[in-house]
Amino acid sequence: MKQLRRLTGLVIIGIVMSCNTNKTNSKTIALNEETTKTTAITMTTGSEEIVNVALVYLKDGQEAKFEEYKKRGGALLEKYGGKIERIIKPKMLAKGNIALPDEIHFASYPSIEVFNKFNEDKEFQKIREEYAMPAIKDISIFTSKNTDFKFTRETGDKTKTYGVALVYFKEGEKYEKQFAEYHDDACKIIPEFGAHFERFIAPFQAKGTLAQPNEIHRFYFDSPEGMKQMGIDKRMQALFPKRDESLRNLIFILGEAIQ
Repeated sequence: MKQLRRLTGLVIIGIVMSCNTNKTNSKTIALNEETTKTTAITMTTGSEEIVNVALVYLKDGQEAKFEEYKKRGGALLEKYGGKIERIIKPKMLAKGNIALPDEIHFASYPSIEVFNKFNEDKEFQKIREEYAMPAIKDISIFTSKNTDFKFTRETGDKTKTYGVALVYFKEGEKYEKQFAEYHDDACKIIPEFGAHFERFIAPFQAKGTLAQPNEIHRFYFDSPEGMKQMGIDKRMQALFPKRDESLRNLIFILGEAIQ
């Protein structure tokens, strides 16, 4: 934790980037009320996978009950072909103005149909009511799809330093284009410093107090030293103004993987 604090001024506060783009076809789907009020949503079909991201704030003394919820809910989710693929324990808010969550969950589902069926499952609803609801003080949930950006997806482990970035573009196509240009340039540099991407997703529905971001990025560093060196790299520093000019908000959380 102390090491992370020392690196605050050097961290890549916007290490939010990807590489080449590839457009896909689209269709209309409907979400059930488990996520929010039923609404027609247009999303890409390049990948049917759905990823739910939850920023969780727990009540004091209810950690054990929430652990039981994760155990039971996770086991049931696997029967549907989904999984809790990553849980991050936040350690530091590097950028933004929110209270630091207790945990950040990433759960994946093979399709929107599976997502809906799981949330409608009576056993899951019972598990949620008995174990999750009494333990949770507040929660923001973002139901997401994979973006059109192509990147090399890698998988870290519990020894890595993780970053979760919630990215909010300024209004206007030119800012999205500007941010994409920043992506392409940054992608040529960051592998040198041991930065790896696990997820690059776009929320299409939100529930909770936190506003829906345009994108959510999850990544990890091989070492704190590599993260530090990337932060002071002159090539990266030259790119930061282009990144910052394209964003209206950025929430950037550093932490460790507990699953």
